[in-house]
Amino acid sequence: MSNLHRIDCRSEPRKIIDLTPEAVGEWLSTNGNVVFEWFSNTDNTLAVAQVFAALITALATLALWRVTRVLAVETAALAKMTSRPFVVGSLESSGAASNALNLVLKNSGNATAFDVNFALSPALPNAYGSKADDKQVTKYTISLIPPGQELHVAGVMGQDVYDKVYFTIISWGSFPNATDRETLTYTFKPTDGYRAGFITKGEHHIADELEKIRRHITSRNGGN
Repeated sequence: MSNLHRIDCRSEPRKIIDLTPEAVGEWLSTNGNVVFEWFSNTDNTLAVAQVFAALITALATLALWRVTRVLAVETAALAKMTSRPFVVGSLESSGAASNALNLVLKNSGNATAFDVNFALSPALPNAYGSKADDKQVTKYTISLIPPGQELHVAGVMGQDVYDKVYFTIISWGSFPNATDRETLTYTFKPTDGYRAGFITKGEHHIADELEKIRRHITSRNGGN
């Protein structure tokens, strides 16, 4: 029958290490010579070099991780900013007449703007100068504006709006029915885009000129 040895499994009480400055200073004063002798021993030079090399490598790795993380965050933010719509509205001179202005919405971003809401105060008069149903605000809702495109939504005469200052609120989403929307508020003057005296020939002018030529040819042929 084998001998049985009694094993005492009771754990020893844990020792509390005192790391106060006074305790650390006392430990160094007592064991400082031993530590200095250990580092001074040439046999331990390789171990010391390896410890310092590992410490420097760890610090360099930590610095590289921080730089990489910052670069990744900035790259993601830049990609998000460069792939987004940006819509503005203003009055610009029209090619229809030298004193005509068009209300133009432009998407100068590089992504499609969806569910564009545009409000202009005070309300624009109609093309003949009279107030539009006594409204205080002119509002437009456009389903989408592709990137780099502009939309002419209304026309007015310059003499009816040239002395006004318009307050604008415009908002849009990056996706249809998006709850996260961009909103832009600003003021502008119609004179910012007014080019009085300059007439640009448009498609309607070409159509008028062709109609005049057709009538002239018809009259010369005796109406046939």
